[in-house]
Amino acid sequence: MVSAAAKSFSQLGLAILAYMLGVTLIITLLPFQFRRPEQWRVMMTGDAVDIVANVLMFVPLGFLYRLGTRHHTRHTTMRVLWMGAIMSSAIETAQLFEIERYTSPLDIATNALGAWLGALVADLAATRLREGDAVVGRFSLELPLMGLVYLIIPLLWLNALAAGSDPFHASLSVLVAVFGASILGGLQRSHFGPDRSVSAPTTAAATMVWYVAGTFPLLARVPGIVAIGAVVAGVVAWRRGAVGHPGQGLERRYEVPVMRSALPAYVAYLAILGASPLLGGVGSWSAGLGFPGVATEWTKAEILRLLELVAAFTLLGYMMAEFRGRVIARYREAFPRLLVWTGMACLSLECVRGFNAGLGASGGRALLLLAASLYGGWLYYLQRSHITQLLGVDRDR
Repeated sequence: MVSAAAKSFSQLGLAILAYMLGVTLIITLLPFQFRRPEQWRVMMTGDAVDIVANVLMFVPLGFLYRLGTRHHTRHTTMRVLWMGAIMSSAIETAQLFEIERYTSPLDIATNALGAWLGALVADLAATRLREGDAVVGRFSLELPLMGLVYLIIPLLWLNALAAGSDPFHASLSVLVAVFGASILGGLQRSHFGPDRSVSAPTTAAATMVWYVAGTFPLLARVPGIVAIGAVVAGVVAWRRGAVGHPGQGLERRYEVPVMRSALPAYVAYLAILGASPLLGGVGSWSAGLGFPGVATEWTKAEILRLLELVAAFTLLGYMMAEFRGRVIARYREAFPRLLVWTGMACLSLECVRGFNAGLGASGGRALLLLAASLYGGWLYYLQRSHITQLLGVDRDR
């Protein structure tokens, strides 16, 4: 019989999986201009950057799918391999009709390999958790702050893709790196470090790898920014992890202080990202109910920039929910507060963007970002429910 904790963990893993799967589908099917081609465009080879990127893109999907279905014995790692291949085949088939895409059997193989590797990592982590391995820590995969770390990954992907070769936009990933490194350093200091399960240098090295994996698309375009971001992430994670609070041991209520210490970097990122369109020109304030400026057709760059905002506001909603998660126990109770605060954030963004010459504020974009924020808050409460189930199991033992 499946335990309540296993079910709650499956719901959490599958909810995050659905979010990342949606991001993956949009990335791989941009710019959504489908038509019957005059000739089929199939490539049998690929460069090293594309191969590694295809593997890395499907690793989180395989990891989350395996975590969400571990209590179903039929879902083995080999099944994840085949499901990754089937999903990739569907994407590649759709790309046959996408005028700016090429289909490649190599992409199917590398995507499937990535999903399989992600499933192997999930199995390894679960095994070490069962064995009580001190390096992983009992609740390492169930810590609320780890939800932020998971959600930062698609945000880094989208930032890297939206930036293209623009060094200014790409440099915003360094602020995201500081935010994520502060979270990971805080986890090491307050959760893993006190019992000496993880050292500060180990956390710093893992943070650097995490950042490079998230910004991999930038390596071929602006490798200097990726190198700077990796170093900054490592230093911040090491400093935050090495310096503890006086008299603080294995503190149970450390999440809010850790988020507060990391928040300035994220606020700076969100403010710059939101105001960046004004660099193209400032005009009189204007607004529209839809998406002004894209009345004819979406461009790839516009979709990616919008998706980056969606990912950023999903993360914002998760954080806002977590700030009061110890006090407000249920999502339906937190919903009015989340609606007000995230709604104010969305309106503030559109008020600023209303001065963007030729585009203006967008009612449609505001509603989309509000929905993303509320979804982020829902993800937090799924994770909170899972932790509550785990704690209930512990108390019964």
